[in-house]
Amino acid sequence: MGTCKFCGKTEGVISDILQVCRKCILEGDWDSKVKPHILNVHKQVRQIVDLPEKPPKAEKSNIKLKCNLCINECSLSENDVSYCGLRNIQLRNSGQLPYPSKSNGYIHGYIDPNPTNCCNSWFCPAGTSSGYPKYSNSEGPEFGTYSYAAFLYGCTFDCLFCQNASHKLFSKKYLFDVETLANQIVKNKKITCLCYFGGTPEAQLPFSINLANKILEKIEKSGENRIMRICWEWNGSGNKDWVEKCMQIAIKTGGNIKFDLKTFNEKLNLALCGVSNKRTLDNFKFLTENYFGTRKDLPEMSACTLMVPGYTNHEEVEQIAQYVSSINSEIPYSLLIFHGDYQMRDLGITPRKQALKCLDIAKKYLTRVNLGNKFLLGFS
Repeated sequence: MGTCKFCGKTEGVISDILQVCRKCILEGDWDSKVKPHILNVHKQVRQIVDLPEKPPKAEKSNIKLKCNLCINECSLSENDVSYCGLRNIQLRNSGQLPYPSKSNGYIHGYIDPNPTNCCNSWFCPAGTSSGYPKYSNSEGPEFGTYSYAAFLYGCTFDCLFCQNASHKLFSKKYLFDVETLANQIVKNKKITCLCYFGGTPEAQLPFSINLANKILEKIEKSGENRIMRICWEWNGSGNKDWVEKCMQIAIKTGGNIKFDLKTFNEKLNLALCGVSNKRTLDNFKFLTENYFGTRKDLPEMSACTLMVPGYTNHEEVEQIAQYVSSINSEIPYSLLIFHGDYQMRDLGITPRKQALKCLDIAKKYLTRVNLGNKFLLGFS
């Protein structure tokens, strides 16, 4: 159990890496004390993997590459590396990753038997009767088929509790061209889902969209009456135009988009994830207002929150649930049990009491609420 360096608090749950309690993050002397401390924590964590401490903003005369794929909007000079780590002038000049990178991307793909353990499996066609027969091969769980899990390297956030921190460690062996990968996926006729995650797909949205379209074009050209649902799981920080293109593909194919609403309060998001959540909330509202409910009985998108002990507590969940409900109370919402990982290994599993309290609170505002990772609490 850590100690808050600002108020001296030791009771409750305080992360050893952050060394600041939730209350001081939200109510403390933010500009002169708390924020500088938090930025320094993220700086040290990012130095471990040779990533820049903040999104580079080169002087206008030195800009060699500008990226607008996410909220960070990096402007790179000759020697800069983008916040996600995927863009620098050397990679572009070598042809390894041109910008915007439609033709190739850093990806690790593998197949998972359906229904998978994805956060939306409780309502998606692969795990339920939703969408049958238009978007599913069977009335009920789609046993005998596969989901192609597309793990994309790079991330636009810097979550201290990251559950997939290997996204920071990419090499040329994970660089694939879109045509080869599309052919591999189409060739396996048992694949009925393509699910992008990471990291977060925002850092490679042009590639993920191009790959999805290539797959759909090849299936259509073959004359097969084949289902291929396409989904994205992301932190929601992407460029709105690209994000909207993803939503349109997901709707057309029977897929969906999952937003990680990690926090509601921007200060808490900066503390836990290093980046503002303003774009996330804006994109969530935009897609919901323009696309949610366009398909009958098959949700187009969902929200998800990881209950980080001591930080993403019932108060935070209530604010998130209120926000989601203010847009549409029918939006599916998952609460995930936390387990310690990456820089927050000292934090234990979300206490059962906290999980159940958050679940009850979320149900006051939303009609479709799910508890994920229940096995960590011993639930069947």
